[in-house]
Amino acid sequence: MIVHLSGDVDYDMFNTLVKSINELKVDDNLHIYFTCPQGGMTDVSEAIVDFINKYADRIGMTFYGEIFSSGMIIFLKTQCLKIILPDTRGMFHFAWQEMAISEGGKPGNEYDMFSMKEMKKSRIRTLEFLKNTKLSESEISRIKKGNDVYFPYERLIQLI
Repeated sequence: MIVHLSGDVDYDMFNTLVKSINELKVDDNLHIYFTCPQGGMTDVSEAIVDFINKYADRIGMTFYGEIFSSGMIIFLKTQCLKIILPDTRGMFHFAWQEMAISEGGKPGNEYDMFSMKEMKKSRIRTLEFLKNTKLSESEISRIKKGNDVYFPYERLIQLI
């Protein structure tokens, strides 16, 4: 079976993936064509990675177009067969979360304060993960500084 996952990484994308694997016959495999020009929800990208890695022996992925932000998390963390089509581009940066901040520079409510602490923990986990990828020290350093780091097709091939 072939499934096309494109656009924002969100609950609809995850539901499409789950439905596809549930429709497979016992000996069938799933091949995903994946593009993600806008990024999306980090928690959903982690769920997709977990799902694909659990079924990695039955799933292959072809990445094309732009694989940005949450899409790049999926690219770097999945452990299935990966193919990258020519002219594909990637981009990685730290996750973002919007919150209200008071004029005094403090989060506007308890949830925002909690989220700020959790994002700091997430940053540490992300950096530890990146150290175990094929990213260069320079690329990791630029991400650590809060930059968007772009990867051309040739570099993506090296990151598999």
